[in-house]
Amino acid sequence: MKRFLFSTTLIFSLLLVAPGFAQKSGLPYNRFTGEITQTKTVQTGQSKDKTFNVIKSWISRTYPNYREVVMAEDISSGRFVIQDHEPIVSERFKFFSYRVTIDVKDGNYSCTINNVRTLSSGSAAYTSADMDFSNIGKYGQHIDDIGWQISITKNKKDLAKLYKKRRALKSHLADYNKSHCKMDQQFTFIQNGLLEAVSGAGSLAAK
Repeated sequence: MKRFLFSTTLIFSLLLVAPGFAQKSGLPYNRFTGEITQTKTVQTGQSKDKTFNVIKSWISRTYPNYREVVMAEDISSGRFVIQDHEPIVSERFKFFSYRVTIDVKDGNYSCTINNVRTLSSGSAAYTSADMDFSNIGKYGQHIDDIGWQISITKNKKDLAKLYKKRRALKSHLADYNKSHCKMDQQFTFIQNGLLEAVSGAGSLAAK
């Protein structure tokens, strides 16, 4: 688990988001596969070794459990791999896990966040979040269908069942929204934290 760092520093950089990706409610995902993933590349104007050491320092400050979450650290290839998890406050989901891959080169670095998985209440294992947006679409369609059924149903008992079912589906959608907001916050925290750390080590190219 990380320690949050906040800053109001304005930073100029070149952020390139990989093609084939879209955003919904702020959360980046691959519109073809549904995978929740984000890749950003930042031009640093610095040597690989300098950027690597700055990023290593940021990771150690941000993740007190450094040895537990850092899966790979290779200065020769310039790669870090981090695996961590964060809590979600909702009825359906309790935690989400994610992987961060940072590749450092002379003049730039790229940071990819993916392999997002969620832990549901009562479950002992994490499951992929790749189907989240598909499920959200299905729930939304079910809610619309139930709304139509409600409009033509007269029996009070049947209406009560329909209203109960619709409330449950809306609750599921609310939990997806909570989990995605938390994921988006974490993605932003990591990307901005890296950017601020590297910018403090030297001027980035203003583009």
